[in-house]
Amino acid sequence: MKCSNCGTEFSEANRICPRCGKPAAQNFNYSNMEKELLHTVMEDENIAGYSGRAFYPQDDEDAEELPKKKRPGRLAASLLACAAAFAAIAFAMQRFPGDYGYTEAESGYLNCLMSFAEDDYEAAGAALDTLLEQDADNLEYLAMQERVAEKTENTALQMKTLNHIIELDADNYPAYEKLLQLYLEEENQGEIAALAERAPNETVYDMLKAYLVDLPSFGIAPGVYENSLELTIAAEDGLNIYYTLDGSSPKENGKIYYDALLLEQGHYTVKAVCRNEKGIYGEEISGEYQIGGETGDGALDGAEGLPEVYPESGYYTSPQMITIDVPIGSQAYYSWQAGTDLTAYNGTLYTGGIEMPEGVSTLSVIIVDAYGNSSAVRQAEYTYQPG
Repeated sequence: MKCSNCGTEFSEANRICPRCGKPAAQNFNYSNMEKELLHTVMEDENIAGYSGRAFYPQDDEDAEELPKKKRPGRLAASLLACAAAFAAIAFAMQRFPGDYGYTEAESGYLNCLMSFAEDDYEAAGAALDTLLEQDADNLEYLAMQERVAEKTENTALQMKTLNHIIELDADNYPAYEKLLQLYLEEENQGEIAALAERAPNETVYDMLKAYLVDLPSFGIAPGVYENSLELTIAAEDGLNIYYTLDGSSPKENGKIYYDALLLEQGHYTVKAVCRNEKGIYGEEISGEYQIGGETGDGALDGAEGLPEVYPESGYYTSPQMITIDVPIGSQAYYSWQAGTDLTAYNGTLYTGGIEMPEGVSTLSVIIVDAYGNSSAVRQAEYTYQPG
């Protein structure tokens, strides 16, 4: 069957075009009433990605609003109505048997939908696993998988599925909204930024950009200074800056920044973060300032003298910038070779963020203090596979 709106070809079993969402012209088949009813149930659930069509808000105000949770009362009423309809269908099929035969995939999907309607998410998930083994790019199956993952609070699977839906249907606005909500709950600005970079149009980009919060910046670089100084912190217009001078979290203990901070003799760990008008915080920045006095006795910071490296070892699907916590008066050196023979002579001087390379890699890091003392080698293992 070919869609009369966009020309996409799709199965006659579908009620709607999987690309543009236009209803297909079909003659209602009484022998096929279970499928018709279950499709109606899932449409009423309003699953992001189910139809594969993109939704565009009608005005800017809608564009900034994230999707609201469906009211339990409405869903309960829908399920009760469907239960009554199932009974009527069963009676009708016993009295008026038809000759329609379901394919194996249709039967599996029907069982999945029935399990979902009965809140048996384990059975629904098992049925979906079988279906997706045969058709991994089926938008209806993926949309159901996303809903099952949400019901079972499997956030990792929900994110993975939503990203897959977006890969197949780049204009799917509801999928972007749900993925944004998950990233906001985790305060993961990096993933939101990566999502915005691959936004397919201005509507999606503007929606995501509204939740991105830029980093603040220090007017004077962290370091050792003989005399007191006035430290300024800058940020884009429309953002509030919160800061602390004792190394504690500015999100929890920060004071709002109004004017330059006077740093007199002593040691300061300055942390700052921006918050936008929606109350969303960005990433924190940190800087060590030593005003007057000695920088220390040569002892190295960090657990057992090891450098602190961020992010930690792990698997990543979005671009990462690796940073090293360098104590005042010290320098960091690194290499992409595994081993413990790293020195200041064969390593690369760390001067700022290091871009994580694709594939599997091992980063080795040492800290060398002002007296030439070297820390033990810290190694971090990364696997970066762009999503």
